[in-house]
Amino acid sequence: MPVHFVHSVRTIMKRDLVLTGACVLAILSSLVVRPRLASINFEVLGLLLALMLVVSGFRQLRVLEYVGRQLLSLCPTWPKVTLALLALPFFSSMVITNDVALLVFVPLALTCGRQCHRDVTRTVIWQTLAANLGSTLTPMGNPQNLFIYSHYQLALGTFLQSTILVTVLAAVWLVFLAWSITGRDLQLQLPEVALGSRGQLAFYSLLLLLCLAGVFRILDVRYAVAVTVAAVALGNRRLFGQVDYSLLCTFVAFFVFIGNMAALPLVQQTSSALLYSSGAVYLTGLVLSQFVSNVPATMLLAGFTQDAKALLLGVDVGGLGTLVASMASVISYKLFVQEHPHQTGIYLRMFLFYNFSGLLVLGTIVYVALLR
Repeated sequence: MPVHFVHSVRTIMKRDLVLTGACVLAILSSLVVRPRLASINFEVLGLLLALMLVVSGFRQLRVLEYVGRQLLSLCPTWPKVTLALLALPFFSSMVITNDVALLVFVPLALTCGRQCHRDVTRTVIWQTLAANLGSTLTPMGNPQNLFIYSHYQLALGTFLQSTILVTVLAAVWLVFLAWSITGRDLQLQLPEVALGSRGQLAFYSLLLLLCLAGVFRILDVRYAVAVTVAAVALGNRRLFGQVDYSLLCTFVAFFVFIGNMAALPLVQQTSSALLYSSGAVYLTGLVLSQFVSNVPATMLLAGFTQDAKALLLGVDVGGLGTLVASMASVISYKLFVQEHPHQTGIYLRMFLFYNFSGLLVLGTIVYVALLR
């Protein structure tokens, strides 16, 4: 049993390098500073767990696939199909997170490409942009947003004022991309999608409203999480097997690491020197995200700055750029290369072109318009 456990842990650590790095940092820093339980933000962990369970319930009912199929059936040309394929992850990511949106809608794009005999390399890359940028708008759009919203106790209005410009600019850009391609009339014949029972749909809809009430502080987060977890445990406990526990463990490890580092006087002095202005916080978050992904960058920098707006914009815009800048980008990449392994190089070149183009243009506009 111990041997099997050790082997399982090694397998997980090799597969999830971000989790491995976070655990190493937490352990090493704990050798210097005594870790404190207060460093762990249980509110964020609870909300993430509750939202994962509810979203897994909707995925099991195939709600998103059903909505996507109905929308695509109304599109007579390839540009309109492309626009629909971008709109689906753009808007859905605002509620179900960018990761889940790509897990659901990238396969739909691949199916459309097969039926229409179209190369969907650009479409999948644009879907990735749509999910990463659409999720910027709301606190529950992605993990870093939820963390910042909770950590800094932001008002919803303040949060939306910070993110609305990025969302609007992204929407304009995506529409331009969709209409830049040509295409003839076509007739899609997508496979039928059997929607789950209305009773289950109502059940998960109520739980989603409960989670959102917790996110927006209409209801005590502890009650919202407790009721959601208990309801799922009684109604469909198999959903606990679909939770991304590696992400939760990564959060715990970074909470410990950040709490330990924040207690060191040298780190406090260095961070104060580096994060001296809103522009510095923004650029640091944007650049750091390119190397360690925007979720770890957020949690690392949040311990050393009170400038929530600059940090939020830096790590959200910083989700563009490299493949690892946002872990959601890795999801769409893996889904694409599983079906088109011979196009890996083409995909990566296109991905870097569109992402760094967006990073340069959007990053500059946001900096000039909101932070100068």
